[in-house]
Amino acid sequence: MTRIMKSYRSPPAGAQAALVLAAAALLLVSPAAALTPTECIVPDNGSGTIDYPPNPCAYVTLQPMMIIDGLPPGTTIAIESIIDSFFDITYQAGGTLGGEIEQFHAPIHMEMTGSGMLAGYFRPAFFDIFYECHAGPRLPGEPVQSFPHDLYLMQGQLPPGDPDFDLLRITAGGGFGMPSPGHTTLTMVGGGGGGGWAVDSFFDITYRIDFVGSPGGPLAGMSGSTTATIRIQCGLPGTVANEAATWGAVKAIYR
Repeated sequence: MTRIMKSYRSPPAGAQAALVLAAAALLLVSPAAALTPTECIVPDNGSGTIDYPPNPCAYVTLQPMMIIDGLPPGTTIAIESIIDSFFDITYQAGGTLGGEIEQFHAPIHMEMTGSGMLAGYFRPAFFDIFYECHAGPRLPGEPVQSFPHDLYLMQGQLPPGDPDFDLLRITAGGGFGMPSPGHTTLTMVGGGGGGGWAVDSFFDITYRIDFVGSPGGPLAGMSGSTTATIRIQCGLPGTVANEAATWGAVKAIYR
């Protein structure tokens, strides 16, 4: 599949703000439910596949990101996150996997929970992240499209003026020396491309969180960098395999 520099600009300011507030509210109201992957069905883009990233779906962290280094012994901050509302999307043929380069922005909505000497610390936060993903080739029109997917670049940080952090930055991806491989499977639903595509996509991201506490805040005088690996998931893995097999059998009858 070759698509060069097709782009989608950010939604109108009011619509984008509404998406951000809705996702933030979801975290605040029910974090356990919000961080459980749910079914993701994306409309066909008219060429027998979908445009990635999979709006209007979300990636969720299956394990929390952690801040450990720079905190007192036995103290951590766990960060559960949702990534959604993708915008400023561009495509270019090529990349490290020989298919497509996808660049986009999306807010990361976070819940931070402290332990140890920070027991009782809790706050939500969100900020913009830039992403670059590299996808392997896929064949539009095939009822199941399965291809390797690499999170090549991911970086963003809290804007200045935060009461707790002078710096809170997240960096990930092979382009930064932190390999973050993944895989995406698209399965046709509804008996044809008009019914859309079920998405099962994950990345095992190696990330680094750099932080510096703000003077006068709970993290004053603290700073550090924590590196670890977690999985982020979009859609429900393996839930559409039977439908794909059935559609394959139907196609075979009419060939």
